[in-house]
Amino acid sequence: MDLSQTAARPELCYAAPDYRTFLTKIDVQRPGLESVRASVEASDWENAAEALLCYYRTRTGIAYYGGWDNRRLNPAYDTARADQICGNILVGQDLSGGIDWQANPHGDPEWKYCLHRHEYLTELGRAYWYTGDEEYTRAWKRILGEWIRENPMPDLEWLISLPGETSRMQFMRAGNWRPLTLGIRLYTAFVPCFYHFLHSPEFTPDFLVTMLNSMEEHARHLRLYYTRHKSYFNVSPNWGLMESNGLAHMGILFPEFRNAADWTTEAMSRLEEQIRMQVLPDGMQVERASGYHLVSTFCFLQILDLAERNGVRVSDTYRRIAERMVEFVMRIMKPHGVYPMFKDGDESDVFGVRASHGLWEDINNLNMLEDSNDLRWVLKTGARMFQRPDMLYVATHGREGATPRFGSTALPDAGFYVMRSGWQHDDLYAAFTCGELGVMDQNCVHGNADALSIDVSGYGATLLIDPGRYIYEGSWRVWFKSTAAHNTVTVDGQDSSELADEWMFRTKARSVLNCWSTTDRYDYVDGCHEGYRRLADPVTHRRRIIFVKPHFWLVVDDLTAAEGHVYDQYFHFAEGAELSRSHSFSFLAKYPNGAGVLVKPLAAGDLEVQTYFGSTDPIQGWVSYDYAVKVPVHTVQYTRTTTGGARFVALLAPFRKDPPALSVEPCGPEAFRVVNSENSWYIALGDGSITRSRDFEFDGDALCASFDPAGKLADFFSARASLVRYQGKVLLDSVQRVKIDHVQA
Repeated sequence: MDLSQTAARPELCYAAPDYRTFLTKIDVQRPGLESVRASVEASDWENAAEALLCYYRTRTGIAYYGGWDNRRLNPAYDTARADQICGNILVGQDLSGGIDWQANPHGDPEWKYCLHRHEYLTELGRAYWYTGDEEYTRAWKRILGEWIRENPMPDLEWLISLPGETSRMQFMRAGNWRPLTLGIRLYTAFVPCFYHFLHSPEFTPDFLVTMLNSMEEHARHLRLYYTRHKSYFNVSPNWGLMESNGLAHMGILFPEFRNAADWTTEAMSRLEEQIRMQVLPDGMQVERASGYHLVSTFCFLQILDLAERNGVRVSDTYRRIAERMVEFVMRIMKPHGVYPMFKDGDESDVFGVRASHGLWEDINNLNMLEDSNDLRWVLKTGARMFQRPDMLYVATHGREGATPRFGSTALPDAGFYVMRSGWQHDDLYAAFTCGELGVMDQNCVHGNADALSIDVSGYGATLLIDPGRYIYEGSWRVWFKSTAAHNTVTVDGQDSSELADEWMFRTKARSVLNCWSTTDRYDYVDGCHEGYRRLADPVTHRRRIIFVKPHFWLVVDDLTAAEGHVYDQYFHFAEGAELSRSHSFSFLAKYPNGAGVLVKPLAAGDLEVQTYFGSTDPIQGWVSYDYAVKVPVHTVQYTRTTTGGARFVALLAPFRKDPPALSVEPCGPEAFRVVNSENSWYIALGDGSITRSRDFEFDGDALCASFDPAGKLADFFSARASLVRYQGKVLLDSVQRVKIDHVQA
């Protein structure tokens, strides 16, 4: 690397360590520490530190993760990020003039928290590991040593004596010793850097003592201060998990400390509690945000892996729940290898070196040598630990493993319903949001006002997208959480769940699933929410979607009200779309890979339409794939102004290269006919009682019949039906009401 680009550094940028005090924290009676013990007994403190460093370089019986015992230099390793860090380009900010550890140049506390998490130091560790360039070691020592000197541990006894919310705010203001930050700093920076630099000649005994002393303070802090989320109102549940992860790393990997066994016992007890407390029956982390589910899955799985490598007992219940968490990741994955960003989350995929690329806050935990992409690591590790070839299939995008046996899937506890035509790259996918907003007793801080929203993919591209989270402060934060930022409907410009500020909700929409039915050829979902019942004239929103595989989705939105309202239906397209107006109020979105989607509204006579692309007044037409990074995208807004309720009907038809020649027309108040060049479909909606619709009678919630070019009935599907007749002929007559899977006529 070019040494002229590095920041100036003093020879010693950390306080000289107190060897004697530090060594009282080490159990020198432990086997393997005989040389350390002899030096301590002779009061030869510097030699004891030298012996301790030698011990760590040669010790056996303690296992870190895969790959750490087999270092291989890689001269082609890309050191660009590490070189910037050597020049004090930290967390996307030029700090070459000196690091102000309390700075907040962007007005976003998350930036300061990330400065103190030190994940950027792991970039230096990886660069050293693969190149052997000692300049990275010196930069690491300079930055970390300065941080240790400038950020002493606070008075823990005083902090713990304060009421929980008071002490929490003290941590939040300073940022440097926030318990969550401590846990993350240990397992993403301190511990991996210890292993990265351990054999460097620049890793001297004095710096070993300086670093280990700080790590012991971290562990002591985490042992005393535990954010058990049920006791801390409005604290995100993932805090206690990540704090416990850091403490477990210290206890398991550094048993030489006198308190290590206690750290391990306490951390594993907390983790056993957390995995039972935080994970829903269908496997999703209780905050119901895809990004935080992935982070939590990583943490639980990481500790399971570390514990089993080192003979630390983990319960069978923990293993079963961890497997369910990985399976949830797999179930919501898009066919083209992309992990969606529901609520607070960033988009990830299984292809990149990294899972995400936020300017400061992101989900990467770069302490896995075998794979620094968290999403891919979670799926591959799940495959290895639970013998799940389907997880390996998704992790490798079909190159290895076995195709998952399930297709469309209901995740009712999480509140997501995933419709898919298959697992191949070009298959179709839609996720429907219908469930609780988040942790309902904690103001759902990572939730969005996204009731009944959809996210659609097909032919290797995301076609209609959830907006992501962008940032955690200010008006942009409010917009990214808003209903208008999602593919759903607003009433009078209001959110389905009313925000009190950037984090808290004043009201929470209650979403209810009315029906879910799935077959190989058709899916049907029906949900509603009462978020707009709070209005002076209450409004109920109901959305019904039928998926005719692999052709189209028909989306029916019904808004029920007594008086007049303005209703807006939004469709947000992903980055890269070329949007064009097709016929009347229809729009075509085409993507660079040739994929596209047709959005075709029905009964458009009284519709108004407006499009946006990166608008700031009003804020509209944006997506954020990574934290603090937003990009303009096309958004279509359909508006109906009525004297009562309203209905929106839209056909969503994905395509490859050429848009399909599809037409849709009403066939009465509750029926529709869709026609393409080869087939036609008759779709009727019901209410559970006998419904007569043209040539059909049925008692289900919905019916879809397919006809061949000659107009002959080819097959049909009915959701929750016990009776179906066509032209007087009984196609189905069941004594007991059951879901009817695909039935050939």
